[in-house]
Amino acid sequence: MAGMSTVLTEFADNGDSRTCTTSGHTASKPKLVIQKRKVPVGNEAVAEYSFSVIHGTVDAEDLPLPQRVSFTATVRYPVAGDAADISAALAIFKDAVAGDEFAASVTSQNWMVNES
Repeated sequence: MAGMSTVLTEFADNGDSRTCTTSGHTASKPKLVIQKRKVPVGNEAVAEYSFSVIHGTVDAEDLPLPQRVSFTATVRYPVAGDAADISAALAIFKDAVAGDEFAASVTSQNWMVNES
């Protein structure tokens, strides 16, 4: 599997939550990656991991906006689930997010369509 090209620098670590910054991060235009996990304990049968990218943006006059660009993925899987099934679901997810259809749906707010 290919490694990430984005460099993450740890900013804060609080148990099962970690915040990292990326290149160019500033207070007025943040560039953050937030990772959270719920490790199954005892009778819990589902593991959970979330990954969020929070990115500041500016308006047409290059003034920082209080709203942020945000992408979040949440992964949940039964700990007793078959590893091959989890890997297969991950492959579909990675294919969808890496595809042109996903990029087009983000900017157009249209549904992803992959017709052959």
